[in-house]
Amino acid sequence: MEKIEKLVFDAKDFKFTAAYQEYQKSFDQTESLEEKNKLNELITQLDENEISYPDFYEAIRDTENWYQFHRTNIETTRKFAYRKKQQKKARIDRHR
Repeated sequence: MEKIEKLVFDAKDFKFTAAYQEYQKSFDQTESLEEKNKLNELITQLDENEISYPDFYEAIRDTENWYQFHRTNIETTRKFAYRKKQQKKARIDRHR
């Protein structure tokens, strides 16, 4: 069984350093040899400017079970409308 080593790069700029930290975290978390190979390929391509940063992060998220943040819709009402609705509800409850 072959062992896949984590690649080491010199820090170029902040964006690459942040991407490299994400690569390290993913590399340490995975046990699969094929995923480690894929991660090594991705960081090498990023270092050689073959792929963009958004493509890199998207590919990293594909290798792990990345939780995609989504917003939930929060419905609000104005104070006047809320009071009117509460008064109507109270009137209906009072006459039952």
